[in-house]
Amino acid sequence: MAKPLEGIKVIELADYVSVPVCARILADMGAEVIKIERSGGSAWRASAKASCPHKFTDAENPGYDINNTGKKHIVLNLKTKDGLEVCHKMLKTADVFITNLRIPALKRLGLDYESLKEKYPTLVYAIGLGYGEKGPDADAPAFDHTAFWARTGFLLDMAPITDDYHPVFPPSSVGDNFTGMTLAVQVCAALFNRVKTGLGDYVRSSLFHNGVFAMGAMQIATQQPNGSVYPRPRQNLGVASGDYLCKDGRYVYIASGYAEKLIPKVFAIIGREDMISDPRFSTAAARRQNSAELYVIMKEALLQHTSDEWLAFGKEADIPLVKMQHFSELSDDEQVLANGYIQDVTYPSGAVYKVASSPIEMDSVGVISTEPTRPVGADTRDVLIGYGYTEEQLQQLRNDGIIN
Repeated sequence: MAKPLEGIKVIELADYVSVPVCARILADMGAEVIKIERSGGSAWRASAKASCPHKFTDAENPGYDINNTGKKHIVLNLKTKDGLEVCHKMLKTADVFITNLRIPALKRLGLDYESLKEKYPTLVYAIGLGYGEKGPDADAPAFDHTAFWARTGFLLDMAPITDDYHPVFPPSSVGDNFTGMTLAVQVCAALFNRVKTGLGDYVRSSLFHNGVFAMGAMQIATQQPNGSVYPRPRQNLGVASGDYLCKDGRYVYIASGYAEKLIPKVFAIIGREDMISDPRFSTAAARRQNSAELYVIMKEALLQHTSDEWLAFGKEADIPLVKMQHFSELSDDEQVLANGYIQDVTYPSGAVYKVASSPIEMDSVGVISTEPTRPVGADTRDVLIGYGYTEEQLQQLRNDGIIN
């Protein structure tokens, strides 16, 4: 069975994570993705390697591979006339051009949307942005940590207030992944629409916009003058929901705050059925009013049993209760393994790394294998031969520093 995007050609001119994630998703669904890098390789190769410097190398870099598997990698110097000529030859037959260069840089290269839309009317032009196209910060540098996490309120407001309060430290690349997937959805919709109209489209996705949308429930809840106020002390956060320390020193998380029917079940498993009819706790409004007292009751109750015991109690009562895990525990999580959410990736040296598998799950796609990515420029020759370049022309391009 053909994959849904087989026959679609994507040219990627992007660094770091968000747009490469989008291109990886398109490749997973069958698109041919050609990634253009500078002669020394993209900055993310080095950054990903540095995340585990005692183990990752140029040849074994799963932090890079997870975002770039399944692509063809070429080197092309776009700061030259001849390099741009090669790029335009590729764009002429491409279905999608995807980039996260800042717009002023794209304009200098003549690769911005306005410069290309008339020349390639069927091209889907997709761009990943930091803060959007308009406003005072349109051209500001942006990363996942700043535009998605810090500016949207999460880091300040999700850390419970304590005597030594400190903002939450963000995880790596979550906002990038969110943004890349949003962009991929739009690219697929644009390709579908092209079938009907014969025309390409201009699609964009920004870290900041995706962050605002991701925090949308909190942004609505905190609107003043009558909104909720964050950050809060732990005892004023959702109870009987939230994190609780258990007898074995592990934490569990109970998610019952948005389903009133679960509250009696929570009170029952802690042995406090009397609280179901207690006017202090019988309604959501009453629980909010008496949250500090309820937190103490819940906290003391959860300390009476181990996390595994609470998991069993929660399962029997059909309550969404889980043991809180460390990142390191995902590799051995039975549910992860049963569904293939992590897979072993074997490198030429024989080293094996456990890497999260593609989130794409389609019968027409089948099992997607994450593979070690190709070295910098490994596919330059073969790709350009496919565009009609001769060996003599390629050698001249190498001599001129256009390709590797």
